[in-house]
Amino acid sequence: MYDTYRGLTKILWGFLFVLIDINIEYVDIIPDFVGYAMIAYGLMQLDFGRERSWAVGIAIISFPAFFIPKANGADPMSYNGDYFLNSLYYSLLGVLHLILMYLIISRLIKAAESKGQFEVAQKARNRLTLYVGLGIFALVGFPLGEILGFLLIIAVIFLIIMEIVMLVLIAEFRKVL
Repeated sequence: MYDTYRGLTKILWGFLFVLIDINIEYVDIIPDFVGYAMIAYGLMQLDFGRERSWAVGIAIISFPAFFIPKANGADPMSYNGDYFLNSLYYSLLGVLHLILMYLIISRLIKAAESKGQFEVAQKARNRLTLYVGLGIFALVGFPLGEILGFLLIIAVIFLIIMEIVMLVLIAEFRKVL
């Protein structure tokens, strides 16, 4: 028996753990792989097999980030002078996170449509389109940070806001599914 409310709650908490990055000296209090594992567990409760596989994969790939020291909130990209490798690694995590969010919300949109919740589905589709567009702009624009400068900063701020909006959307799906 699948429990939609509990599964979506675990997914919501998992994405919240990934979004919030609390560090005390060199220790990440809530590592991202814990959030992705929680998302995978929630997806298992919803019987979202393909999406669960993605979440497990991202949890495994994000595990090494736990061991990259971040002193006093320092940028992980500046660690040890390996800017390019760290940039590539965190960009990969960003792409995978974007894909996972897209897969989950798309599946929830289909579930809402099958239950006749067309307004919620359309609202989710519009928000997902904006989220993915901002995510792609930020990921493509990150290597061109010096050129895009201020636009990239604004896009990243809006992307963080959209990440919170997506969490609110998942909470809405808990009510209607």
